[in-house]
Amino acid sequence: MACVLNVYLCYRDRIVFKKTRVFILAPLCLLFALSANAQWWKKKAVERLPLLHDAKSLSFNFSKTQRLVVAPVAYTAKFETSQFCYDVVEAAIMKSLYHTMRFHMYIESIDNFNSLIALYLAQQRYSEAKWYFLQINYLARQKGDDANIIASLVGVGMVKSEIGEFAQAKDDLIAAVDFAASKGRLSDVAEIKKKLTIVEHKKSLNIKSDVRYAELPEDKKN
Repeated sequence: MACVLNVYLCYRDRIVFKKTRVFILAPLCLLFALSANAQWWKKKAVERLPLLHDAKSLSFNFSKTQRLVVAPVAYTAKFETSQFCYDVVEAAIMKSLYHTMRFHMYIESIDNFNSLIALYLAQQRYSEAKWYFLQINYLARQKGDDANIIASLVGVGMVKSEIGEFAQAKDDLIAAVDFAASKGRLSDVAEIKKKLTIVEHKKSLNIKSDVRYAELPEDKKN
């Protein structure tokens, strides 16, 4: 019994010692922490920049509108489109054209034909431009599209006049005049007659443009 009592007393003294040590060490740690970072309670002074002085006089007159005069710049450099760009554009239009023709999209196909014609005329590839004008004329006659029938006839005639086929160009323009007159499109008749005058003038002076034909795949490789 005495042995058990001694053990109990020893255990109790050890617990009391540990609690006393904790109560002593905790305030000491807090004191050291506060002393290491003693800046937390001090108010820092904020440095402010000096104020700007009020302007005595305004250099800009806001009451009157002052217009900025810009001198025009004349651009003398001309950048020509490379053949690679033409080939890329042609491939893209062709891809769209195949799609629109496959699904019988008439308006979109006409737009693609006109885009190809403009591309070929820019490269003086008149034979190809003439062929696509004939394709527009064929589609327009199937659909009964009077405007595109007239436009394609006029386009074929003007292309033929560029390559020196003045007699055939005159025939196409006369056919366009007759068709427009039969449909009562008098404004178109007046415009086509002006183009007939241009063709007659070019024929009298024998004015024709250089013709450039499409390159074969073998030529592009070389």
